[in-house]
Amino acid sequence: MVHFNPLPSWILNYTLFSEIAFAIITFAVCLYSFKIYKLSGEKKSQLFGFAFLFISINYFLQSFLTLAALFKLEQNICSLMKIQDLQMLTLYGIYSHLFFFIIGLITLVYMTLNIKSIKTYILILAISIVSILFSSNKIYIYYVLASILLIYISFYYLMNYTKNKQIKTLLVLIAFLFLLFGNIHFIFSINHQVYYLIGHFLEFIAYLLILLNLFLVSRK
Repeated sequence: MVHFNPLPSWILNYTLFSEIAFAIITFAVCLYSFKIYKLSGEKKSQLFGFAFLFISINYFLQSFLTLAALFKLEQNICSLMKIQDLQMLTLYGIYSHLFFFIIGLITLVYMTLNIKSIKTYILILAISIVSILFSSNKIYIYYVLASILLIYISFYYLMNYTKNKQIKTLLVLIAFLFLLFGNIHFIFSINHQVYYLIGHFLEFIAYLLILLNLFLVSRK
């Protein structure tokens, strides 16, 4: 997540590298999902693709803002966007992260429900976003909510794996468990840099596993 307060340069470099990697990998997941949808016509693949499109947009935006912080371009961006101060730019960066990532997770949850109801999707999304916006500690509530959603998604793939015992389902299950553990680590990363590093590493492995699964599926 973007942070314009003074940070060690190695953390900014690490954050920038990881966010660019996440953006590329999640966009590849999106493209493979749409490719599978085009071949199979399976609605779940399309929703999976849209979910990772939102997640990818989040990482591309965050990597741009981290790049700005690394090269001290924040004031230039503020002037370009007609933002009064750096604090407001930081706020916009945080809100964009919460917004796009939660949309991605909600889309994944909606995919698992096996229903065709845009009203249900909008309702779940609205409740989630409003809960975050009206919370006194938005970042903490975001991570708690994201963890709950990831627990549900992980449980969904666990149930699928117990039914079919397929390696592709196991890969996705492990991936979302890694995302869950990484998300939980981020709850503590505000005060512990080691948790921050572990969280990013688990995310990286998770996205690679999801991409590997889709690559294997698309080759069949």
